[in-house]
Amino acid sequence: MSKLLIFDLDDTLFLCSGVIKEDYSNLEEIKLFSGVKEFLITNNTKKFLVTKGDKEIQEKKVNLLGIKDDFEKIFFPLTDAHKITCFKKIIKQYPNNESWVIGNKITSEIKFGNELGLKTVLLKKGKYKTLKAKDDSEVPDYEIEEFTELNEVLK
Repeated sequence: MSKLLIFDLDDTLFLCSGVIKEDYSNLEEIKLFSGVKEFLITNNTKKFLVTKGDKEIQEKKVNLLGIKDDFEKIFFPLTDAHKITCFKKIIKQYPNNESWVIGNKITSEIKFGNELGLKTVLLKKGKYKTLKAKDDSEVPDYEIEEFTELNEVLK
């Protein structure tokens, strides 16, 4: 069974917390975590990006990072409810894949992935890295400290 990967953007593919100013005036300074671009180019699984927030700002980040063409599709939900709906759409469209969610927030990507029966990988980066799980739904299948550890987890 082939894998399907659903990624979060902020603090998952690049460091957002403490880097981007509140008025977004320094967006040009963002940089992918080490190993992200190489992974996106060389890993031939189906990859999707689901990034919550203002579509215009999130799209600008994707374009500045040069990753737009590395995903089958990119979703820009405005709320967590819309985010889980995006996850459902993706897995419904590709039911014969082993679906994984990679994110930095246990109360969002990890929780939704677990609720949908997906494999979950928590990248411990950014402002949510110290959050503690309130229950089993927020406990990831895997935890990694660096993006470069993802290949090993997916084997």
